[in-house]
Amino acid sequence: MAFRTSAKLLGVTLGVAALAGASQLGLAYGLGIVGLTRTLDITMRDHWTAQLAWVAWFAMTAAVAGGMAGRQYLPKGSGAGTRLVSAVAAAIGAGVVVPLTMQPARNTHVAGVQPVVVIGICAALGAAAGIFAAYAALSRWVARWSFATVGIAVWVIAVVSVAPSMAPGKTLPSVRLGVLDPEFLSAEATRRTALFTMPALALISGIAMGWASRRRGLSTLNIALSGLAGPALLTVAYLIAGPGTDQYQTVPYWAAMTAAGAGVLGSVLAAILRRAPASTTGSDASADATPQRPPLPKRDAQPASAIAQAAAVAAQRPEEQLRPSDTGVLATQDMPPFNGFAPVTPAPAPVKSAPTPIPQQPARGRARRGRQQPEQQQQQSDNVADWVSGLGNG
Repeated sequence: MAFRTSAKLLGVTLGVAALAGASQLGLAYGLGIVGLTRTLDITMRDHWTAQLAWVAWFAMTAAVAGGMAGRQYLPKGSGAGTRLVSAVAAAIGAGVVVPLTMQPARNTHVAGVQPVVVIGICAALGAAAGIFAAYAALSRWVARWSFATVGIAVWVIAVVSVAPSMAPGKTLPSVRLGVLDPEFLSAEATRRTALFTMPALALISGIAMGWASRRRGLSTLNIALSGLAGPALLTVAYLIAGPGTDQYQTVPYWAAMTAAGAGVLGSVLAAILRRAPASTTGSDASADATPQRPPLPKRDAQPASAIAQAAAVAAQRPEEQLRPSDTGVLATQDMPPFNGFAPVTPAPAPVKSAPTPIPQQPARGRARRGRQQPEQQQQQSDNVADWVSGLGNG
């Protein structure tokens, strides 16, 4: 990779990540979503933990923004090494969140906690986790769309939560990451929204990403994992911040733990559910029902055998010239009618005619002596005796 190309890639990735981190913090400070100049007693410690989740998420999304911007400057055929170096540059740029949060935290007092150290560690861990998020944004288009979808939804929920409190005389509420916290909701309704907001958001995002991946013709595994990227940032952010000590932070913490699984569930549903085939008529019905299957192989036409040729010739004869061997059907006009209930009459025995005598032909040459009948033998014996007696008389 040329020096000019690499310098432009790393500069854009790092600069955009730093700009995204600072912009998000400024917007959150201005809207009152994050407030790091507070004095909180031990009973309000979970409000401080909720701020830590926002800080970690800002660092990760800043790295993602750097990766998305650097994607446009990746050289063709770049390998995993180039993407990894760019992801590290994005994480370094996202590290701007660390000093921007540690400085105002010096004016924060939380019972039993060193705010500056704790918030610096959370911001640094978020930037480190941003390496993997930025690498995914540099490598997969579906990951970029998932990050963008979930990120925009989280910001919309936060703005909706603080919008009613912007009127004069109203105090800004403490807004939690990924939770709908408007002041007009009751405590019970807020607890329910804290439990279901992030899983529902992740499920909808997963279904949308899975459907888009399926339209692109990706493999089943890629479709099933397409809904993981965006909700995973919420899960990691709450893992870095911790579960807290009461329901204010514990409920959204466990909801965030299920967000990644809900995103994968949505994309898996999009991968395994089949669309109903359109109603078709004629021979095109089977082809339209399975458009992705290859056509079946066709067998070459085989020549007709001699028997088949003879049968075809015989079938062209007139009906009166057809033989039973041609049609395989025996004529029944000469057969008596069948009546299974009438007694069977035996047929008359055929009259035997006298055998026709076969004339004897004289033997030619040396004939074999056949077996003679007893009468013939007796006649021959008498002839021999008469001939002997005649010799004596003579």
